[in-house]
Amino acid sequence: MRRRLIAKKPFEFSARVTLQLGRESISSSTVAISELIKNSYDADAENITIDFHLRQHSISTLIIEDDGYGMNAETLIDHWLKIGTDNKSLKERSATKRRVLTGAKGLGRLGIDRLCKKLVLYTKTEDMNTAIQLNLDWKQFENTSRSLSEIEHEIFEVELPIKDKYGEVFLDEKSSGTRMILIGLKDHWDDKFLSTLENELRLLISPFQAENEFSIVLKTNLNGQFDEKALSSEKMLTAARWKIKASVDEEGLVSVCYTNNKKQLDINQEGLPWNLWVKNSGEKPLFGPLDFEFYYFVQDTTDLNKLNLRVKDLRGFMGLNQGVRIYRDHFRVRPYGEPTGKGDWLDLGLRKVASPGGVSQPGWRIGPNQILGSIIISRETNAVLDDQANREGLVENEAFFQLRTFVLKIVETFELLVQKDAAGNRQTDLSDELAEILIKNNKKVEEVIEDLKRSVSKTSHKNKTKKKQLKPEQIVANRLKELESLRAKQAEAERRYLEALQEEKKQLKHQKNTLSNLASIGILTISFGHEVRQHTGLAFNGASRTLSHLKSLDNQDGQLTKPIKFIEIVKKSTQYVDKFSRFALANIKPDKRRQNKICIPEVFEYVFEMFATTLDKMKVETKISLLTEAAQYNVFAFEIDWESIVINFMTNSIWAIEKESDVTKQRKIEVNISESESEIFINYKDSGIGLEQGTEESIFLPMQSGKRDRIGNSVGTGMGLAIVKTHVEDHMKGTIKAIAHSDIGGAEFSITIPKSERK
Repeated sequence: MRRRLIAKKPFEFSARVTLQLGRESISSSTVAISELIKNSYDADAENITIDFHLRQHSISTLIIEDDGYGMNAETLIDHWLKIGTDNKSLKERSATKRRVLTGAKGLGRLGIDRLCKKLVLYTKTEDMNTAIQLNLDWKQFENTSRSLSEIEHEIFEVELPIKDKYGEVFLDEKSSGTRMILIGLKDHWDDKFLSTLENELRLLISPFQAENEFSIVLKTNLNGQFDEKALSSEKMLTAARWKIKASVDEEGLVSVCYTNNKKQLDINQEGLPWNLWVKNSGEKPLFGPLDFEFYYFVQDTTDLNKLNLRVKDLRGFMGLNQGVRIYRDHFRVRPYGEPTGKGDWLDLGLRKVASPGGVSQPGWRIGPNQILGSIIISRETNAVLDDQANREGLVENEAFFQLRTFVLKIVETFELLVQKDAAGNRQTDLSDELAEILIKNNKKVEEVIEDLKRSVSKTSHKNKTKKKQLKPEQIVANRLKELESLRAKQAEAERRYLEALQEEKKQLKHQKNTLSNLASIGILTISFGHEVRQHTGLAFNGASRTLSHLKSLDNQDGQLTKPIKFIEIVKKSTQYVDKFSRFALANIKPDKRRQNKICIPEVFEYVFEMFATTLDKMKVETKISLLTEAAQYNVFAFEIDWESIVINFMTNSIWAIEKESDVTKQRKIEVNISESESEIFINYKDSGIGLEQGTEESIFLPMQSGKRDRIGNSVGTGMGLAIVKTHVEDHMKGTIKAIAHSDIGGAEFSITIPKSERK
C-alpha cells in the first residue's frame, strides 16, 4: 500500500466557539459577573466597583472597575486575548499579595458575551504613562464562517488621565487596574434581578474569613436615581442559636467546638485522629487541611429581637443563603449550598423528609433551611478537590466523598447535642406548671372582682371629703384591663401546655408507627419462613438424590467431579437457608414470649451455631470464656430478648469485620462472662473496625446508625442497638455501655445485670 503526504494542518476553531464557551456554557449572568470579579481578585485588587447605568428606553451599561495590578499591551495580547491560557495554572499565586489564584482555565472573560453586545476595556500597570484600550464587538462572532484567528480587535494606546461620562480613571502613572465598560446589556436588570445579583455577591466571598478580603461596592443609576452600597452579610450570623467550628489539620487530626450561644456553653473535641473519627477511611483523609464552620438558626423572636430583626427577615435570608457552601481560597465553589437542585449536596432535605419529627423526638434531623455554613479549602493544599470542566462543582472522587462524610459526621453529632438540649429544657412538667398558673390567676381574678365590687359600692355613697374620686366607669375599665392581662397570661400557659401535649402525641405516634412496622416485618418474616421451609425441603431432597445418583456412576474420567461439587454446594446452601427459616419460626413459640430460666452462655452458643456457615466462610474465630460453670449464669428472662441481643451484636460484628482493611489481622469474636455477689457481667468484643470516636452513647439511640456508605450517608435501620439497650435496661434493669476500641481492635460492649433478676 502506497501513500503520499499531501499536507499538514492544525485544528482551526470557528468563531462561534467563543459563543459556546461564553454565553452557552456559563449558566447565568450572575455567574458571568462572578467570573470577572474573580479575575480582579487574582489581580490583587482591594476595591471593586460594579456600577450599573440603566435606561428603560435606551442602551444600558455596566462598568466593572478594580485597582489591581492591571495589564500592559503584551499581557493583554498574550494572555487576555488567548483563550484557555495556562498562565494561572503555572503561577498558582498572585504577584504581590500572594493570593492563591482562583481561576485556572482561562475562560471566565468569555462570559462577557452573555452580558453585553460590546466591550471597551481600559487597563494599565503601575508606572505606565499611558493606558491600553481594547474594543470588542461580540457581533463579529455571530453568523460568520470565519475562523477565530481571522477576527481582530482594535487596541489603542491612550493618554492619561481617562475621563468620560462614567467618571475618571488612571489619573497618574502610579495608578493601576482594569476598567471594563459593558455596553448594551442583554438582560433586563430590574429590581428583582439586581437583588438576586446583590445577594449572590454578598456571599461570593466567604463571610467567615477576613484574610485577603477585598471590598465590593454595588452602584445603580436608574433614570437618574442613584444607589450605592458596600456588600456584607456577617450581621446575620450573630442571630444563630448554635455555632460549630471544626477543622482537619495537616496530620489528619480533627478538632470540633460546639457553642450554644443561648446558654454560653462550649463543647470541645480536640486532636482526634482521623481513623477514629471516621471509620474505614484510612489513617489520614485523602483531602488536605480545611476549616468547617456552620450556624444553626431557629425562628425565635427572642434571638432576633436583639438584632432588630423579624422572623420574616431570617426566612428571607435563609431562603437565599441556606445550606453548606464550599469556598476555595475565599471564593465560592458552585453549586454547593444553593437552595435548589444539586445545592443540597449533603442531602439534608432528604434526611429531614425521612425523619420529620420535632427536635425532642428520636432521630431528629436538621433541615437545609436552618443551617448556614462554609467549608474553607485552598487549591494549594487541596489540589485533589478539583473543579469539573464545566465549573459546576468539584470532581466527585474519593477525596470529595470523604469530605462529605466528615461534614455529615459533624452535623450528626450536632443533631444529638440539640436533642439533648431540647430534652433538658422539657424536664419541667408543664401540666404542673399550668395548674399552678391557673390557681394563681384564678385567685387574682377573685381578688380583682371583690375589689371591683367594693369600689363600685363606695361610689354609690356621697363622699364627704373633697378628694377627687374616679368615676365608676373608669374604675370598671381599669379592673377590666387587669382581668384582660390575667387572661392573656392564662392563655399563654394554655398554649404552651397544648404544644407540649401535641409534641408528646407526635412522639407516641412515631413510636407506635415504628413498632407497627417492626411487627409487620416480623409477620412477613414468619410467612417467609413457612414458605421457604417447604421449598428448601424439596430442594434438599432433590439435591440429596441427585448427589447419590452421581456418586453411584463411574467417574474414572473425572467428568462428574464438578457436577458433584456444585450439587454439594446447593445441598449445603439449602441447609443454611432452612436453618435460618427454623430460627425465624422458633421465635413465635409461646415459651419464647414467657419469662423462663435462661442460660446466657447457651444463647451465645446457639446464635454462634446459627451463623456458623458465615463465620467459617469469613474465617472468624469465636470464643466464650466463663469465670465459673455455665449453670451459674442462669437468669429469669425472656429468651427472645437474649437472642435479639446476641443477634444484633453478631450482625454488627460481621459487618465491622468485613470492613476491616487489614487483611492480615486475625478475625475474632470474644465473649467473657463473669459475676460478683450481686451482678452478672457480659463482655462482648470483636476485631472489626470499631466505633467512630464520640458515638459511644449515641449509638444506642433510635435511628442512629454507625454504618456509612461510600459517600458518607448513614445506612442500616439504626434500631438494632436501641433494641438491645431497651432489653437490657427496661426489661432486665441492667446497664450497657460501649467502648469504641477493645484490646482486639473492634468495638466492645459491657452488660451488667442484677442477680436479683434470677429465680
